[in-house]
Amino acid sequence: MLYVKSNNGLNDGKLMLEGLIQKIVDQSTVIQFSYNDLNYLYQESTVLSKVYYSNFCPGTKRIESLYNEILKDVGFKLKQYNKVVMLFMHSPRYQLMMKEFGTVSDIVSCFPQNAVIKWGLGFDDSIGARIALYLICSK
Repeated sequence: MLYVKSNNGLNDGKLMLEGLIQKIVDQSTVIQFSYNDLNYLYQESTVLSKVYYSNFCPGTKRIESLYNEILKDVGFKLKQYNKVVMLFMHSPRYQLMMKEFGTVSDIVSCFPQNAVIKWGLGFDDSIGARIALYLICSK
């Protein structure tokens, strides 16, 4: 969901942003996000807020599937954002493995080199073997 701030306030994208911020703050992570960490997003002129899920594709690793979903959806447009919040979600039963983090660096490389990126890991039992990415970008 993309929204642009105007003199009259924000369109419906603000509701998704608030919901996504709430989910990120409520997650149990190694380093907890707080509302203070994310308050700046309400002041930004343009914000992209989305949730991506890996899909099962034979022969494709789940993190690569997630990366492909992001590229298919927004791809090169990510270069315009210089502030990024990413929360990777996985099930305790199907944890994100260290060998999968190589592709995480591919996701990070979609943003400008000088981008400020805050990221974390959280658990979500409801997603099974999939991986989810809560992504909020601003400029």
